[in-house]
Amino acid sequence: MLFSHESASPSQTPRDTGLEDALPDLLALFANVPESRKPRGLIFPLAFTLTAALIAMLGGAAYFRQIADQVADFPQELVEKLGGRWCYFLTRFRTPCDRTFRRVFDCVDVAVLESEIGAWLRKRAQYDDDGVLRLAIDGKVLRGVWTDENEQFTLFSAMVHCDGITIAQVKVPPDTNEITQVKALLDHVTSREGERVIITMDAAHTQRDTAEYLAGTRGFDYIMTIKANQPTLRDAVMNKTVPLVENAPDHTVRERNRGRINTWETWITNADGINFPHAQQTARIRRRTYDLDGQKTRQEYAFIITSLSARDATAVDLNDDVRNQWGIENKSHYIRDTVWHEDAQHINNGTAPHVKATLANTANSLLRLHGHTDIKRTTEWISRNPLRALALLVTQRN
Repeated sequence: MLFSHESASPSQTPRDTGLEDALPDLLALFANVPESRKPRGLIFPLAFTLTAALIAMLGGAAYFRQIADQVADFPQELVEKLGGRWCYFLTRFRTPCDRTFRRVFDCVDVAVLESEIGAWLRKRAQYDDDGVLRLAIDGKVLRGVWTDENEQFTLFSAMVHCDGITIAQVKVPPDTNEITQVKALLDHVTSREGERVIITMDAAHTQRDTAEYLAGTRGFDYIMTIKANQPTLRDAVMNKTVPLVENAPDHTVRERNRGRINTWETWITNADGINFPHAQQTARIRRRTYDLDGQKTRQEYAFIITSLSARDATAVDLNDDVRNQWGIENKSHYIRDTVWHEDAQHINNGTAPHVKATLANTANSLLRLHGHTDIKRTTEWISRNPLRALALLVTQRN
């Protein structure tokens, strides 16, 4: 969505931007999150600190110092509405320093924070035209963060395909990997009566237990890619789909992009004879890349298995869903690294890196909810006047 530099002028007051409607909802959400700080002597309530940090991150603040600097530059009427405390010596409302933000982030019950924010965004996420909720799940390693056990810090998240909104995220325990955390991630994702939920994932999650949990326990549908980690299943699907390639594809996409031409050809058939929980269909996708002279430079096949029946998913649907799975890399992980510099930060104290990633997800999701796709430029626009962020906090429920 294109934004206008006239849409929020520096002279706007909080009331002009919908602050009276926006902040109470968000402050109440953050106020429900437990923390380990002792109440005696607290200067900055948790709701104030998290909301101020979120607004600063909507303005592109990436490091704790940047968050503190942006909050210090907030208009005084905004700090007041956030719940700031008046200082009689400074004759102004006080704001936290970077060390305070770091300490507060380390005191948050991050599981409750994720649950509250995920439910809040879940109610506001848009559905596809067919009323289906499509979620991509994937893990991201925070390269600058290490756990107490000297293990890498990995967060595993679920993102809505069409919007790029992250509605769930969990930390992967250091003694395991994200494959074991599908249940922990999706247990809090609820579906409405009669609603279909489709989960897409990369090949690492093509596991029998995952398929049984999704389709058998939760009633969700899955679309899984098969690679060498499941050789028996891959061979079965490969043999099943080999005869299909002799015929014309059921669906073909051809795109020109970045000096090359890409084609995706999809063949689809039933999963009869395939030993995998709740499998209904299987597919083969041939990906070919050509240079602009028409010379083929690359060819590869992807093998797909899904619990969706022929009535619920065509070759067109499967091709779109498989390609949109990679949206979690482009719309979420890449943005967290390039806008909020997640991999460049060394935050090794407690829950702070997780809380910071949660707020980055929330900022990214709010921007996308309002149609902004040029995330970097939009955060720069907001940084020049933080009151512009307030309109993003006013979201409508589906």
